[in-house]
Amino acid sequence: MELIVFVNILFVAFSGASLANLYDDCLQDGMIFNKLGAFLQLEIRLNQKRKVKKLKVPFWKMPIGGCIICTNVWITVLMSILYLFFSTVFIVFAVLGISNTFLKFIVK
Repeated sequence: MELIVFVNILFVAFSGASLANLYDDCLQDGMIFNKLGAFLQLEIRLNQKRKVKKLKVPFWKMPIGGCIICTNVWITVLMSILYLFFSTVFIVFAVLGISNTFLKFIVK
């Protein structure tokens, strides 16, 4: 394999992780998707307050924002498909995600 293949793989992976990070930021309190974030985190937040019987977190909530690691997998799969078939859309999402990641390092 040529070096460019590895560079492309790293770029798609970094773009996917950056976009997942942006999505996770948007789910936080006070952000644009905070109502969705509150809904996805409902059982987790209630379990933090309870001492005895814990609520089961529905499995379907995990890949859509309930778990950042699960969400990252599916966003990276989506980014890979966009990279292969819809490069212009991929570039837009990659720029949004990567700029958010860079901004976090600049603001600190």
